[in-house]
Amino acid sequence: MRRQDMSDTMEARVANIGMRLIDDAYLAWMAAEAESGRALREWFARCHHNESYYAYLAALDREEAAALDLRDLVDVAGGCEDSTVSDG
Repeated sequence: MRRQDMSDTMEARVANIGMRLIDDAYLAWMAAEAESGRALREWFARCHHNESYYAYLAALDREEAAALDLRDLVDVAGGCEDSTVSDG
């Protein structure tokens, strides 16, 4: 196998891994968003009970963390994409 072919294969594998990471991060964010929605509804249903409120805050924290992870992965992937295109 030629060196360029090996490099192309490695780039394709890395891109594939990156897309799977982004997909996983997106699914984690969507799950966290759904969880925070359920926690908010539970808080309202329980007449703003303190325990439900803290559960909602925790769910919001998880949603924010998942969103930030997704944003960071997309930023990194976009930076890699830009550098590969400019090298071409």
